[in-house]
Amino acid sequence: MASRKQCLVLGLLAFLWAGLASEGSEKQEEETCRLLGRFDLNGYVDAQNHSLVIGGLFPIHARTIPPNESILEPVSAKCEGFNFRGFRWMKTMIHTIKEINQRRDILPNITLGYQIFDSCSTISKTMESAMVFLTGQEENKPSIRNSTGAYLAGIVGSGGSSLSIAASRILGLYFLPQVGYASTCSILSDKFQFPTYVRTVASDKFQSMAMVKLIQHFGWVWVGTIADDDDYGKYGVKIFKEHLENANLCVAFSETIPKVYSNEKMQRAVQAVKNSTARVVVLYASDLDLHPFMLEMVHHNITHRTWIATEAWITSALLAKPEYFPYFGGSIGFAIPRSDIPGLKEFLYSVHPSRDPDDVLTIEFWQTAFNCTWPNSSVPYNVDHRVNMTGKEDRLYSMSDKLCTGQEKLEDLKNTYLDVSQLRITNNVKQAVYTLAHALDHLSRCEEGQGPFIPGNTCAYIPDFDPWQVSCGFTSCGNWTIIRIHALSTLNRRDFTSSTKTMACWCPECTFLNSHLLTVIISFVKD
Repeated sequence: MASRKQCLVLGLLAFLWAGLASEGSEKQEEETCRLLGRFDLNGYVDAQNHSLVIGGLFPIHARTIPPNESILEPVSAKCEGFNFRGFRWMKTMIHTIKEINQRRDILPNITLGYQIFDSCSTISKTMESAMVFLTGQEENKPSIRNSTGAYLAGIVGSGGSSLSIAASRILGLYFLPQVGYASTCSILSDKFQFPTYVRTVASDKFQSMAMVKLIQHFGWVWVGTIADDDDYGKYGVKIFKEHLENANLCVAFSETIPKVYSNEKMQRAVQAVKNSTARVVVLYASDLDLHPFMLEMVHHNITHRTWIATEAWITSALLAKPEYFPYFGGSIGFAIPRSDIPGLKEFLYSVHPSRDPDDVLTIEFWQTAFNCTWPNSSVPYNVDHRVNMTGKEDRLYSMSDKLCTGQEKLEDLKNTYLDVSQLRITNNVKQAVYTLAHALDHLSRCEEGQGPFIPGNTCAYIPDFDPWQVSCGFTSCGNWTIIRIHALSTLNRRDFTSSTKTMACWCPECTFLNSHLLTVIISFVKD
């Protein structure tokens, strides 16, 4: 009997021990399966009391600050180099969402919120943002809900092709829709690699074909190429050279511009242009990366070249500098068609730091634009936060310690944030937001028995749907237009004009570059 009681006691103890061990194991697993740190991301969130949320990725800064080597553990990098153009794109997304929420013909009884992050024009920040979109940062597995708990319907972004590729490789794993507005790299059309990525801008495939037709029209046979050392530049030049060789034309040289400044690599690119007999050079680069190269061309006094530009820089404010016209005046390029956005100008002018003391991006915008420090601001005051790489009018070479009064007038500014005369990528941002909105609207109007899902032609319902059930697509072709550049020397400004004809389009059935339309190209003109 005693032996039987001992067995029962031992069995009970064994059971309790196993339970405690299991609980400890689960607790240990819970403690180990967690984020090891929090990302330092800036942006805007308005997700409370909204049915759905659209995410956004925009290059509001130009780069990240190199990490301090004395730091013992990895930290999320901070950003510098305020980008007025990227700030305008971000504001355009907010303006568009507000516009959609006021409409009754799209998503009736459903309101959209937003969660927008600054990609800082870097892959690392873009990937941090993508992970936050998927996890809500507080959770350790994909939830497809943002950090506020609202349902995330899709992402608008990112800016450059390399950034969109990085984000899509993560977001595509969970079939989260992503609509790009500026990434033209042809590889993003590969649905095997990027199953849920669509865009409101044409692939470089068509731009490269148009460039070759342009070169053939003028009878050029000896052409050099300079490209960004990233996906945009490498893939763009690769396709361009393939079309060039198919047309029996020759490549004189092919060099790259370093993403992180390297004097050796930069000089190699400059010397290639200087020493080559080729007088026609294709420049596949973004305006931010192109700027150091342009400075080197001026320094070496390299003139008498015909530059063929991509959409990434042909309309950039960089070309507005009078000192660049002897070197880059007469550049020929393909541009995204411009558009007007009603109400956007007034919305851009409504920004002010006093509206939200925690809005660090608006405070930094104000400090950078007016060269002052906002009272009691936690935003650092230094040169790095004042550098904007989109044009001379946005740079501030002299610093002061004066305080912002709040009475500064945006009307007195002349920078790319307030310039609504050339809304090209900005319009693409608007169309990207509308693409997601229309896809969600189509989802909300589905009738049971007539839906697209099998079995039974069923429907998905808002907000109880999976990301892959949001179908984004386009029903019409876009087009490129050729930009002609006038240098009005007496006014020290540049006037953009574009043709009214389709010069190159997105779809295979379009006819590329009808030769009689090439008369719209105007070279450098002095009055």
